[in-house]
Amino acid sequence: MLYVTRHGETTWNAAERVCGRADAPLTEKGQKQAEKLAEKVSELQIPVTKIIHSPLQRAKDTAQAVADKLHLPMEVDERLIEMDFGEYDGMPSHETIFQEARQEFAVRFPNGESVLDVYARVVPLIEECLADEENVYLLVCHNALIRIMNAYFHPMPNETFFDFFVENTELVTFPSKHELNTIKS
Repeated sequence: MLYVTRHGETTWNAAERVCGRADAPLTEKGQKQAEKLAEKVSELQIPVTKIIHSPLQRAKDTAQAVADKLHLPMEVDERLIEMDFGEYDGMPSHETIFQEARQEFAVRFPNGESVLDVYARVVPLIEECLADEENVYLLVCHNALIRIMNAYFHPMPNETFFDFFVENTELVTFPSKHELNTIKS
């Protein structure tokens, strides 16, 4: 089993701006969301034993709330950093140019990454976590990464992929390696 969550609300999330690699801080609401997430994670029937987070501060701060509640160490993994939206970072997220560009799997954002680039860096981490039968992981990262992780576990058409959205601090559960093999067979 693998738990994944998105960081708490940031100032740029609240302003509906594209928040890729920019290190926008958590809002007060985001900090409270992280505390509620920590409570929820502490009540899981299958407990988390390891926390890995994106190098961006918003993910670290969210992970810290959980780590403090569970008395677990955290580790950073560069592969969990948000997708690089390049020149679109900071743009209003509803802009047509961004919405059209984000629907291209293989085309990189200008001065950024493509969906396929992110898939290539995050899948090895997913497989490492699933192969570790000693631990249950909580990955604290970003919406674009969780969208890609979801596609890894649940293949889907393009439209469904791009419509997938995770709220701030929403907890997503993905199957264990055994369960995944059952799904894929």
